[in-house]
Amino acid sequence: MTHLTIIGAGPAGLATAYELFRQDRLQDFDVDIYEMDRAVGGIAKTLQRNGYRFDLGGHRFYTKFPEIDAFYRSFLGAEMLTRSRLSRIYYENKFYDYPLSASNALGNLGLRRSSLIVLSWLARQFKRHKEEKTFDQWVSNRFGDKLFKTFFKSYTEKVWGIPTSELSADWAAQRIQNFDLLKAMINAVFKINPGSRTIITNFHYPKYGPGMLYERMTDLLVARGVRVHLNYEVMSFEVADGTVSGVTVRDNATNTLHSRKVDCVVSTMPLDKLVLRLSPPESVKAQVERLKFRNFISVNLIVESNPFPDQWIYVHDPAVRVGRIQNFRNWSPYMVKEGEDATPIAMEYFASEGDALWTMSDHDLISLGKDEIVRIGLAKPEHIREGFVQRVPNAYPVYNFNYQRSLEVAKEFVGSFRNLHLGGRGGLFRYNNQDHSILTGFYVARNILAGHEEHDVWSVNEQKEYIEEK
Repeated sequence: MTHLTIIGAGPAGLATAYELFRQDRLQDFDVDIYEMDRAVGGIAKTLQRNGYRFDLGGHRFYTKFPEIDAFYRSFLGAEMLTRSRLSRIYYENKFYDYPLSASNALGNLGLRRSSLIVLSWLARQFKRHKEEKTFDQWVSNRFGDKLFKTFFKSYTEKVWGIPTSELSADWAAQRIQNFDLLKAMINAVFKINPGSRTIITNFHYPKYGPGMLYERMTDLLVARGVRVHLNYEVMSFEVADGTVSGVTVRDNATNTLHSRKVDCVVSTMPLDKLVLRLSPPESVKAQVERLKFRNFISVNLIVESNPFPDQWIYVHDPAVRVGRIQNFRNWSPYMVKEGEDATPIAMEYFASEGDALWTMSDHDLISLGKDEIVRIGLAKPEHIREGFVQRVPNAYPVYNFNYQRSLEVAKEFVGSFRNLHLGGRGGLFRYNNQDHSILTGFYVARNILAGHEEHDVWSVNEQKEYIEEK
């Protein structure tokens, strides 16, 4: 029997074990899954508070992978709701429809400003940036300098915490691909999508939030002998002859260490943390330490009635620190406590390890969230009942300038271990959606069963398929 250790009980980690079950090979493996959190699902878990449910970021169940679509339906069936998207952008005390509508955009911007945006785009078409190495160069070439500064710059710098001139163009190419100002205007006027894959108008969502899927996967796996250890952290590895031979984990509840021999390891933990725990050479360590993740903070509030119609609002206005606002009643009415007329709202902030937001107390973060939702005009102070904070470290891999070199060094190093497999967003240092992450888990399991790399997990989220915008 093969002793398999899976690090992380998020979409990719659980999908790896599930694929072994689906291939009727789970009985050939002795499986331990170690998860740092107290719940499964990773960043796609569903939080519960006094009968209300909160998603971490809002997870649309939209995919162009037929296999993943069938997988979703096999677990959720009729409990998968069909939702029509409604989202807007908040900027300079005004709300912009997103996707754009011509009348709304023109009314908010005014004729003069709208004309200047179009002229700026035309000017950039005649004098394009010759290189597209940075985010600002890539976006300006497609939307013009003025629209870039109006809508893209502030929000992007909120999310990533670095100037757009230090952010790789890979981020834009991955998330906005095949879209520009001309296509946006055609869509705004005629309500047709001229070839862009960034605008998704309908999607599915589980009745009780995305955590439903991962909780059900876990129940199935545990019933078939998989051991899922929550609140456990991987501390170190034993390595010998190009393989990982052992792993040491810490039970955070009791602060005790446990070691076990392994035949195979699947890691979805942040790539830089994995490499550093494998005791790399100093040259590798120096490169990998340049890989950075951005943290996520969800300030969750319960607000009376239903304060606005959107599922989410992008907050581009630099006058407030919040980056995005979620209304989970509008994702699913079942996210609301039965019999109550209130709404679970998430004020979403982005932070880096050790910065002012990340180290702010829960009390102060809740106060900040309350102040800003009132300031934006979406709720009155007396209508906010209570709140709590959820922090998510290592949520988003940062595509800073020249990150590719560090990533290649990390890939080469982990690739030297014959029995080590990587998957998921953090494990691959790639901004995957959950369907991409699940597919990497399936591929990892198939590679393990095949005894060689039959499927390239690194190529799952490339420009062959749709990309959701952020």
